[in-house]
Amino acid sequence: ILRDEFNDARIHFAVNCAAVSCPPLMNRAFLADKLVNQLDKRATAFINNSRYNKIGTTKAVLSKIFEWYAADFGNLTQYLNKYYRGAISNSVQIVYSDYNWDLNQIK
Repeated sequence: ILRDEFNDARIHFAVNCAAVSCPPLMNRAFLADKLVNQLDKRATAFINNSRYNKIGTTKAVLSKIFEWYAADFGNLTQYLNKYYRGAISNSVQIVYSDYNWDLNQIK
């Protein structure tokens, strides 16, 4: 419902199933007056976290989320470059990592 209504790919970094490979859930509420900033922070944190994405100069091993929801992200390299703390070339080889569906829980 949220994906269809708001057409914003950042939703993938904010609301998810809490599996090990999912983006970490924020430990506070989303607030209307801070939502844009909060979503930007979630996208930036996930894309730049090497636990989920390993981005190099010639190859990027990305979360399966980017493959499953490719239509939401459009031009993937362009989308990633909005939030990546570097620059990703259009010629980078993109592969997707396996997804760990185990519950992400504190041990």
